[in-house]
Amino acid sequence: MLLLTAGDVEWPGLLGYIKGLRFIHLEAFDTDAAVTATELLRSGHSWAAVHSIHATRPCAAHPIGRFLLTLTSKAYAGAGVQAVHPGQ
Repeated sequence: MLLLTAGDVEWPGLLGYIKGLRFIHLEAFDTDAAVTATELLRSGHSWAAVHSIHATRPCAAHPIGRFLLTLTSKAYAGAGVQAVHPGQ
């Protein structure tokens, strides 16, 4: 899972490019995500991180969670996700 919103701010056009790839599935920011976002924002996480944290945490569809590919894995410490830096 990539945090496309934050990535597109740094690299304009990234979101459109990724969305056009057939093998990429973009997760919706639904009500459950909004509830999670509120909790995470109150606990000090940045808005840029909350969707990725919600989408990669364990859930019914993904009981062990999903990997979060990020250049800033330290930003997700203690968030209950498996953050992976591509260089590690």
